[in-house]
Amino acid sequence: MNSLTIGDLSTVFRRMSLVNQTKTNLETYSMEIASGRKAELSKSLSGNFTPLASMERTLRTIESYQRGVDDAVFFASSMQNVLGSVAGHVDDAAAPLINSATYNNSATMEITSAETRATLDSVVYAFNTRAGGRALFSGAATQTTPLQSSETLMAEIQTAIAGATTADEIITAVDAWFAPGSGSYDTAMYKGSASPKSGFVLNDYETANFDTTASNQGVRDTLKGLVLGALVSEGALPGDLSEQAKLMQTAGERLYGASGKMQLLSSRVGAQEAKIEAASVRNTAEQYATERAKLEIVSADIYDSATKLTQAETQLEMMYTITARLSNLKLSDYI
Repeated sequence: MNSLTIGDLSTVFRRMSLVNQTKTNLETYSMEIASGRKAELSKSLSGNFTPLASMERTLRTIESYQRGVDDAVFFASSMQNVLGSVAGHVDDAAAPLINSATYNNSATMEITSAETRATLDSVVYAFNTRAGGRALFSGAATQTTPLQSSETLMAEIQTAIAGATTADEIITAVDAWFAPGSGSYDTAMYKGSASPKSGFVLNDYETANFDTTASNQGVRDTLKGLVLGALVSEGALPGDLSEQAKLMQTAGERLYGASGKMQLLSSRVGAQEAKIEAASVRNTAEQYATERAKLEIVSADIYDSATKLTQAETQLEMMYTITARLSNLKLSDYI
């Protein structure tokens, strides 16, 4: 009867343990080569995950900031598009108003005034633009449309100029209606907030702020110039060509002045766009540096892993070869 001694069992178990360890090594090195990452990260870090956790936290923070950057880019570009559109409308309306005043022709002034009235519709619509569900020119009240309709505006102005018989009287009444604080514009036309919108956080140190609202003086002057130019088509100063011409002339001049203020608003938004771009570049650079540092910790040495994989494969083949030879040994071969 065959039997195994304690020494035999010890040898068998040791060989089995060595085979299992070699198989484990094969899996480890294969995984490192396939993924490019260390399979036993805890061992390589000696159990100290603090630096890696700090890097991952930094990357999550940067990712959050980049979402703020993306929101800021979208908001700024939307605002810039509106300001550009309004500036184009203003430039297109100013010259015809002044030219029509020099012609002193009733039909010409009527047509130009009607065109200015249509431009007023477009400009009010533009200032009421929303981007991503947020009103651009309402300040902190981003869910509120900033301006009432152009129809409401003209109705309010008609009430304000009731009884005026000269261009100067109309101009004075319209100026008073649009005046900040004391006029009716802030209660009858502007529905946004007096407080600016909260800024977009770009990183630990920078915020992009867009404080331009439809209560800004540039916006008031733009609407005021268009209102003055539209009044002739609304029946102001009927039959008095010289006073109508004076009103149209003033409207054109006011729009030229408003154009400069709109350009200033656009440049302020542009300054914030430049700030956003610079912050985005810095965030990207920090993200890249942090990811590189993280890779230094978690990445496996592919060449070293491949070398160890080859060694493990050779070792395992050798073990199987030796085992196969030992299992085929017969006592008769040595007698």
